[in-house]
Amino acid sequence: MAARVVKALCIGCGACTHMCPSGAITVKANQAHIDSAKCDECEECIFACPNGAIII
Repeated sequence: MAARVVKALCIGCGACTHMCPSGAITVKANQAHIDSAKCDECEECIFACPNGAIII
């Protein structure tokens, strides 16, 4: 199952985009968006998020 963003917690900082090795995360309108087709479930984004806004 791909990672997903808890919108209420996401501040759109982009920390997760820099850590994603598969390029699955983009930030638009101050919200991270994860392309589930590209996500390889490495969990790097979870550790990078300062607000805990990404979950599996």
